[in-house]
Amino acid sequence: MNVSMLMPPPSHGSSQPLLSLYTERYCESLCTQPQPLLFYEFYGTEEPITYIPTGCMDLLIEESSAMGSLFVPDVAYRSISCMPCSRYFGVRFPAGTLPSRHFQTEFFSYGILKFSSFSDRLSWFLTSYQPEKHAMPLSEPVRYMLEQICLTDGAVSIHELAKTLNYSERHIHRLFLGHMGLNPKHYSRIIRFQSALTQMLRAPKKNNSAFIKCLGYSDQAHFQREFKEFTGMTPRQFINLFLTTTLKTFSQPE
Repeated sequence: MNVSMLMPPPSHGSSQPLLSLYTERYCESLCTQPQPLLFYEFYGTEEPITYIPTGCMDLLIEESSAMGSLFVPDVAYRSISCMPCSRYFGVRFPAGTLPSRHFQTEFFSYGILKFSSFSDRLSWFLTSYQPEKHAMPLSEPVRYMLEQICLTDGAVSIHELAKTLNYSERHIHRLFLGHMGLNPKHYSRIIRFQSALTQMLRAPKKNNSAFIKCLGYSDQAHFQREFKEFTGMTPRQFINLFLTTTLKTFSQPE
């Protein structure tokens, strides 16, 4: 698998912003060599956390129970109850990465928990994880589709992909679904949503109508419906939560 051609996971603020809002002491680090991986860490609270669709796979390890969970790309948000004050370590993989039969969650969970510092855990994973062994092979057609969907913010049509690859739309649908577990239209919706989320977080007080049509949403109702499907809340509820939490954080005395 050509790891250098895979799209890197989005950085914090454009992929899982709710993690930092519902947890304590959130931090992260994006490593691009030898493969693009996003590492993050936080402490649980009594509030459940929400994972929103990113199109990427995550490995999340809970320290107290030494339990690891794999979250594969999904089409809806998921709510997870955390153990208050327990430490969590996460890895977000590049788009298109899914575990092979050689990927043992227990091996990586116990290996990571041998170390106490965030940097040592990160370093151990980088030396232990082998994409060519632990990830499913990615065919060239699926790699191309993933790349085009990400580069166009989900705007590329299935017809265009089929024409370029010289396959039928039914065939590329089957290829993509076979690898990703969701069809290319669902994946494109996720990437479009992530692009909208990025713009919202960059300018939270900006009117949504300034960018949603450029991303292919037919109207405000369409955007709000899809946003709620992916986050469990309306765009306004999300922005109010984000602004309130951000202002509260910056107003705290050092």
